Amino acid sequence: MAVYRFRQIDVFTRVPLTGNALAVFPDAAGLDTATMQAIAREMNLSETTFVFDSEEATRRVRFFTPTAEIPLAGHPTIGTWWTLAELGRLDVQTSGTTEVTQETGAGVLPVRIRTAGGAPVEVTMVQTPPAFGPVVEDTAALSRSLGGPADAVAPHPVPQVVSTGLPQLMAPVRSLEVLQHLPVGGAGGGLAAFLRRFDTDCVMCYSTETTRADATVHCRMFAPGLGVPEDPATGSAAGALGAYLVRHGVIRPEGTTTHIVVEQGIEIDRPSRITVTVTTDATGGPLKIEVGGEAVTVIEGDMRL
Repeated sequence: MAVYRFRQIDVFTRVPLTGNALAVFPDAAGLDTATMQAIAREMNLSETTFVFDSEEATRRVRFFTPTAEIPLAGHPTIGTWWTLAELGRLDVQTSGTTEVTQETGAGVLPVRIRTAGGAPVEVTMVQTPPAFGPVVEDTAALSRSLGGPADAVAPHPVPQVVSTGLPQLMAPVRSLEVLQHLPVGGAGGGLAAFLRRFDTDCVMCYSTETTRADATVHCRMFAPGLGVPEDPATGSAAGALGAYLVRHGVIRPEGTTTHIVVEQGIEIDRPSRITVTVTTDATGGPLKIEVGGEAVTVIEGDMRL
């Protein structure tokens, strides 16, 4: 019988039982793809990560939802490296910032770990440069697939698929009230089928009206086709949203750097806070995307296979 240690942590929060839950297997050597997928289904969280040695980076990380492996994910990146630092598996500064690299399905990407007194206090990931994909002209059809009224989605800026490692649809909702009343998972299978027409499984719905004064946008993310009706905090989508907001002029760059705070998960009682930094080029276009946050460990255990 093989025994694999794991930790369950809440990410993009410091308050247990809020944020986005994640299972991390820090020593996954010996597990094959089918077994990892079965474990992710057993954990039944939005994502589970498995950590391996790497010849190209500090570690290799593989990301699984309950139904599929994905190339990159935000809150699992933050939570995985928080866990490795907390377990003492990395050579990090006692107090300061240490840069590591992760080998992922989206390439080798840097991660920064800020520590104080030997413990992690913030993890920041660099995502892949933003790629802007197809737009959704039929906002009424998108609105219906979200389970809302026909005018739930605003026509401007145009809803668009954006990828900073994972293609996801950015959808502006016309008010905070409308966004708060969308059903969990949108129209379920109908939403999943609609999103597949645009080569994505995820939709990040947002409003520039927020519940907290220190937040920039209020978000909800649905991915029913991946077995995730609603995600409490989505780092990959937050990064893509930051690029989208800057590109479409919703948020104006502050010089060459724009800071965005995303509030998410409130409607499902898992409040989360995500920080996004967008660095722009000489023309004001989004060039570099960084996403950061905190985490807290809530469960430690063994899985016996």
